[in-house]
Amino acid sequence: MEQVGFVSKVEGNKATVIVRRVTSCGDSCSTCSGSCSVPGLTVDIDNTIGAKKGDYVEVRTRTKTILKSAFLVYIIPLVLMVVGIALGIYVFKGLGFDNYESIGLLTGLVALGISYVILRIVDNKIKRNNSIDFEMVRILD
Repeated sequence: MEQVGFVSKVEGNKATVIVRRVTSCGDSCSTCSGSCSVPGLTVDIDNTIGAKKGDYVEVRTRTKTILKSAFLVYIIPLVLMVVGIALGIYVFKGLGFDNYESIGLLTGLVALGISYVILRIVDNKIKRNNSIDFEMVRILD
């Protein structure tokens, strides 16, 4: 996946690059009317192409990394919520509760909350290990 980044600082062989995130409307903001403001992502990248402060560069990351992140963010919470609902309904129905469906829904919402805690822990680990691989491809004119 290629994106455009702005080099904001260069120190030694590292460059701090602000990468503009893609909006959910696909950068068709004039037709979207959602008036969303998407902040840039600041990353430190090895300056292998000799970029200077103020340059615009093409930044590449592996598609596999992006797909894995999307899977974690979207699928894990959904699966945990559905499992929580099903498990809650099964358990509370077996215990003889009259409103087992409502309690099952609450169990699913608790599981959804737990999934966000898990995602926060994983996100902090990724940030700490700097395991999102960005590379500079070329300097743009």
